[in-house]
Amino acid sequence: MANKADQFCNQAANSPIESVETFEQYIDNLRKLVSWNHVGILTDEGVRNIIILLILNDELVGTVRLSLAPSIVASCLKGLTVENEPVCYRCIQGYSISSDDLLHLESIAGMWDKAKEQSAELTHDEIEPLFIRFDDDRKEKGRGPDFTKDTKETVWRESFGRCMFTGCGEKLDYDEVSGTSGNYAYLAHNVASSEQSARGIVELSKKLSNNPNNVLLLCDKHHRLIDKVAASDYTAPALSAMRKEFSIVANSLLDGLKFEPIPVYAVLWPVNSQTVSPPSYLQVANSLSRIKRRMHEQLNVLSNNEELLVGSPDILWSLMPTVIQNAAEKIIQQTKQFGYSAALFGFGPSSALIGLGARLGNKNAVTPMLRFRESGSWSWPQTEPVGDFYEIEGNNNLQSGSDFVINIALTAEPESLVEASKSVGDRVEAQTITIRARKTNMGNGAIPHPDDGRAFSAFLQSLFHDLKSKYGAQVIHLFPCTSNAASVFIGQAYDLHHPKVIVYDFDNGTMVPRICLESENHQCLVRAI
Repeated sequence: MANKADQFCNQAANSPIESVETFEQYIDNLRKLVSWNHVGILTDEGVRNIIILLILNDELVGTVRLSLAPSIVASCLKGLTVENEPVCYRCIQGYSISSDDLLHLESIAGMWDKAKEQSAELTHDEIEPLFIRFDDDRKEKGRGPDFTKDTKETVWRESFGRCMFTGCGEKLDYDEVSGTSGNYAYLAHNVASSEQSARGIVELSKKLSNNPNNVLLLCDKHHRLIDKVAASDYTAPALSAMRKEFSIVANSLLDGLKFEPIPVYAVLWPVNSQTVSPPSYLQVANSLSRIKRRMHEQLNVLSNNEELLVGSPDILWSLMPTVIQNAAEKIIQQTKQFGYSAALFGFGPSSALIGLGARLGNKNAVTPMLRFRESGSWSWPQTEPVGDFYEIEGNNNLQSGSDFVINIALTAEPESLVEASKSVGDRVEAQTITIRARKTNMGNGAIPHPDDGRAFSAFLQSLFHDLKSKYGAQVIHLFPCTSNAASVFIGQAYDLHHPKVIVYDFDNGTMVPRICLESENHQCLVRAI
């Protein structure tokens, strides 16, 4: 919709309509612009604002505010619905809608979505009584229906018998103080069962009182916190979000039980004197689910050298080959009983991670995991592999030569990489091959799935082999701009029959040689340059 049309459709941004004639005229004109198949009513804390929403499937296409008698409002809403379809009533409890919130359909749609769990379907016969109560500002005494057995069992099952308060997770079938077994759980409402309670909502308190989606299982401490100590701090939308998050986290962790366990390692080296934290157990579970594995026992953090390397960045690269070898040897030795299968959460300079991948080799199943630079979280963009995410330039019409330059631009293709590789290529008279992520894939998540990473590593292994066997390559100058996981995959492409590989890394606006990969006595050696 054009901007003027959008403004017209959002009548709620203006003063409420005060006559039936004006309402009918507005709706007639609105129908010329948009159509809808659902009608909603959105209120806020204390019913200070009432907005009527017109929705097409899941998209908000129009809004109205009315200042009319309840019977007339009910008649107007009936005229807006399709074939007597129920009207959805939601309340964004604990929040007061401001005039700024009403300026755009997008912001109103956001409030509507936020109140999704505080909603109920109303028949046409229920609309007029509801608006009468809005006008009278009258809250009913008493409570809604008690919990049924089915509701109790559903909430207990969905909570796995643990406190659903964020960060708690306490088992509620055992009392640590007395040491006795039993049921020490409390069922707590998001929307209070009584309209007169802190989280009470007109009509919804009664309708949602026995709805399991409106109930959390809590320990005694957190039950008292949200109901007695700080009730105003825990609104119904906040508790609904807490319940939803608990379900996502718990199911994600438990889904991992379906998979074969493998050891998991974290190797976290400093980048520009900055280090990162190991992944959380949830991030580990989510990352490993892509390869249908789960963590064996606990996370093995191998990099205990950050303090030395951060404190002495000038000696980092002279120490790095030894650091790489020690980490790789530990992983290889400790994964024998698992068929050399493991997951690696590696972070550090790209060249160092390439060296680590090369030392680990391509004959095992050590799978690197991706860390998103922007969010600082470990995860994979896709649940399934996508296939070719990159394109190749310069690999046609190659001629024999001793040196070749390979640029790998997956996160970006900066000028510093292009200029540095060209300078080296001109100096050693090397041909250049560029591998870059497709425009839609370029970024930290260019490799969207571990299987895509393995396929990319196999492609590079074949390319390195062809450059030596077909074109006589003796040295490959490698210029990477890649994610942490991609760097390890690149290193794993190195084979004992490949040419020497010089790996460059960023430094003061250019790229300089950092490490060298060579084969000696049937071993991959990583040397500093």
